[in-house]
Amino acid sequence: MSYEYSLVFDDPSALQRVIERLRTSQAHVEEGEGVVCLKDQKQSTLAVYDVRFTRFESFSAWLEVNFSSLELYELFSTSLAGSNVRCFEDGNLDDEVTLREAFRIKN
Repeated sequence: MSYEYSLVFDDPSALQRVIERLRTSQAHVEEGEGVVCLKDQKQSTLAVYDVRFTRFESFSAWLEVNFSSLELYELFSTSLAGSNVRCFEDGNLDDEVTLREAFRIKN
């Protein structure tokens, strides 16, 4: 079961920087047009990817989290440093969550 989120940035260049950082990470396993797939190499899941990040518009992206991963959460946190971004579960603007919640990281 995957969890899906809409990430809304206040600056399109911030979104592009995040995509570039993810593409150059060791967790990067696959990509397509505007899509970056990541895998936590320490977990032995059978999925092709654990997280998929898809550019939706110039200010927004879609985040699909298949498995809880502290390593990928930390990668995203580092990649988002200095960016203003809001995370909405299932794209619902009334249901804002933290990135930590999106990655299902418990305390």
